[in-house]
Amino acid sequence: MNCALHIHTHLSDGMHAPEEIISAYQRRGFACVAITDHQYMTRPDYYERLELLGRKFSGSVMVLPGIEHDYEPWNYHHLLEIRGVRETLRVLCHPRAYYLTPEQISARVAAAPFPIDAIEITHRGFYTAEYDVSSIALPKIATDDAHELYDLGRGWIETENFSDPDLLLRAIKAGEFTAKFA
Repeated sequence: MNCALHIHTHLSDGMHAPEEIISAYQRRGFACVAITDHQYMTRPDYYERLELLGRKFSGSVMVLPGIEHDYEPWNYHHLLEIRGVRETLRVLCHPRAYYLTPEQISARVAAAPFPIDAIEITHRGFYTAEYDVSSIALPKIATDDAHELYDLGRGWIETENFSDPDLLLRAIKAGEFTAKFA
């Protein structure tokens, strides 16, 4: 099961409608996508729209609702929050954008007022090996942080085929996946 876990649509700063980008991932063989638009740009009905998308694509693509927060105490560091039914996955986004060392990342994770479940080891879909290290004690996911169609399929995770979003999120938290790169 190929999963894209960091996708933007025109519901924030992406270039395409959610249906268009989900369909594009589907054509590329993805069985799971997380729509994670920027929190500060979304409308009040954002999650309701994602719920409708989930129903529309039900049976063909698992659509996970998510959001990308700007965490102010860390100078607006981006954090993904991806929701299942009961589970929530929190991901520290693209650390290269903040020029953090692995030690600084570990310190942030240890001091966070909420659990950080994983870290991206990609920046706009390109592998950042300096964060794929054992000193960062988190599962390391690959994402493409897609904003346009040409961003699709640069980084993703591959895991067993889950039909339940909570089981999928628990597997990611446990590191039961493989990071993949184009």
